[in-house]
Amino acid sequence: MEEKLFTEERRDEIVRLINEKKSMSVQEMSRQFHVSGTTIRTDLSALEEKGYLRRTHGGAVLPSSAVPFLREPGIQERAHFKEKQEIAEAALRFVEPYETILIDNGTTMAAFDNALVTSSLNGLTIYSNDLNGMQILEAKESFELRLIGGRIRSGFHYTYGAEVLEELHGYHFRKLFLATSALSKEGLTTASSDLCAVKRAMIASAEQVILLTDSSKIGEIGFQKFADLSDIDILITDSGISEDALKKLRKQIPEVVIA
Repeated sequence: MEEKLFTEERRDEIVRLINEKKSMSVQEMSRQFHVSGTTIRTDLSALEEKGYLRRTHGGAVLPSSAVPFLREPGIQERAHFKEKQEIAEAALRFVEPYETILIDNGTTMAAFDNALVTSSLNGLTIYSNDLNGMQILEAKESFELRLIGGRIRSGFHYTYGAEVLEELHGYHFRKLFLATSALSKEGLTTASSDLCAVKRAMIASAEQVILLTDSSKIGEIGFQKFADLSDIDILITDSGISEDALKKLRKQIPEVVIA
């Protein structure tokens, strides 16, 4: 892994790996995440209490009651999970059957992916750089999925780099469904320079940019800017947004939808 994950991110990834491999040893997980065996055992105890796995001597296995994907929301996704579900459902009205769309990566996009799979929409062609999103979307046989190829950022499950930027440069999408880590009067920001570059290329490739973000991110500022508010055609957020923030955003974004 390129960098250590925060506790919640690591535990989310442990759950994913146990679902995928059915079992793993403490030693394997310690090597995978570059942390001590003691840290892993603490993680496993916490996850067992929540029912995500069953501890064994020297490791963990998938609990007998576990069910396959559609995917249960990961630990990070459960932050503002209800709001993200509402936003995802509201976004469905901007999707037409049999069209081609581009979907960004992230936990709000995972909620949108799940909403697409359980909707009545058919025949979509979906491009994305999000490995987790593609795993969700492949549950619907009528969707044609195209993963935008490049380097995989370890622990974060998306592709990035020169290959992704070059591929996006050759496309023209009618609609992009975009995520952001933070939104303020200064624009849209996120923590990773590599991710900023991908998001800029996505925006440049799309005719209409539809931003999905929960209200907790409004008024926040991340490390690096990737878009101005004027780059957004439609913003979909939740009812937790303040009246003042809503008023200001409606002056800068053509359409603001409250889920």
